[in-house]
Amino acid sequence: MTEKLKEMDLNLLVTLDVLLREESVTRAADQLGRSQSAISHALNRLREEFDDELLVRSGRSMVRTGRGEELMEPLRQALTRLEEVVSEGGVFEPKKSRASFEIATNDYAQFVLLPPLMDAMQERAPGIDLRVRELGSEPPTKRLAAGEIDLALTLGLPEHVPASLYRRDLFKLELVSVVRRGHPRVGEELDLKVFCELPHILVSPLGDDEGVVDITLRRRGLSRRVAVVVPHFMVAPHLVATTDMVLTTARGVAESFAEFLPIRLVEPPLELERGTVSMVWHPRSHSQECHRWLRRCIRDVVPS
Repeated sequence: MTEKLKEMDLNLLVTLDVLLREESVTRAADQLGRSQSAISHALNRLREEFDDELLVRSGRSMVRTGRGEELMEPLRQALTRLEEVVSEGGVFEPKKSRASFEIATNDYAQFVLLPPLMDAMQERAPGIDLRVRELGSEPPTKRLAAGEIDLALTLGLPEHVPASLYRRDLFKLELVSVVRRGHPRVGEELDLKVFCELPHILVSPLGDDEGVVDITLRRRGLSRRVAVVVPHFMVAPHLVATTDMVLTTARGVAESFAEFLPIRLVEPPLELERGTVSMVWHPRSHSQECHRWLRRCIRDVVPS
């Protein structure tokens, strides 16, 4: 152990970890359950220890310095490893564990992954509980950093996931268009001109008013009318069944609802980029064995 490490209060490193992630004395104080003045005092001591400002003012907020950026990831990894060393028992045993995990996702990933995941968990770790939260309209970055959730299952394009998080792509969506049976303008095939003229339903878990169909059409100098935007996949097929609107969605959802709703599947009249369902997690939990186990379970139940 170096002389500098011997002299340093290691609690300062925990404070530094939170400060660098939150970039805010106020939020760090809230997360650590301490006063703002105590956190400000700790920041001043850290600046002396590292001979660097670490966080500096930028307008009304704070940002990390270059040195702060350099410290962020190795510090998190070191603290994560230390947490594992001092944790009770030291070895994660799924069959005996009474752990609980918080996962944030949308209703599509719940629909596809939760039934086989719960079946696997009941067999492998009957004492482990799962709390599934709504993913919401904001990226999960802050909730993962704050420890509010352990894992997020996202749906979108890989570039939408920040580089500060770990990501494992699970599978790509196959998109199909859905219309009601007996639709007056759609036969065995869906014509592109008709497709653009008909009103559409857009499923947008993140609250955007356009999706991959709109982006693809715009590249071709075309557009469509989005008549309804809904945040959930499960309601959209019901809207199709009672209207002349078109829905373009994941094949798995469409096929399941076509078994009991008067709807049918048709191929979209243009090639669409396929979204990706991904696991996203914070570096804090990357090496923790219980979290690694959960991620393995999810990978095991991914549909082929």
